[in-house]
Amino acid sequence: SSKDESASSPLLYCINKPSSVPIYPAGPYYANSLLMMVEAQEGLPPKTLIPLHRIDRATSGVLLCANMSSVARIVQGRMTSSINEDEKNPPVRKLYLARVRGKFPNMS
Repeated sequence: SSKDESASSPLLYCINKPSSVPIYPAGPYYANSLLMMVEAQEGLPPKTLIPLHRIDRATSGVLLCANMSSVARIVQGRMTSSINEDEKNPPVRKLYLARVRGKFPNMS
């Protein structure tokens, strides 16, 4: 039954987004957008996944998505909160890491 399926369905999706793939369908990337590809792979109806933050097309990284607007509101609220109101529910923090090969030029 659909009740059993929703009980086993994840509420959050952590998606490894490669660079050069847009999140949303647009122009030549209509069928090849990240959301459409993941929804198809996971057997989800179109427009099920709700991205919880931005990540540009040229950027690779982890994209968090929810499949329910109530879950999206909770997580997005934690992502924008900088105050630790409750030790059981600390704010979500994003960390950006860049890997560089070679040496930076001498700036002096």
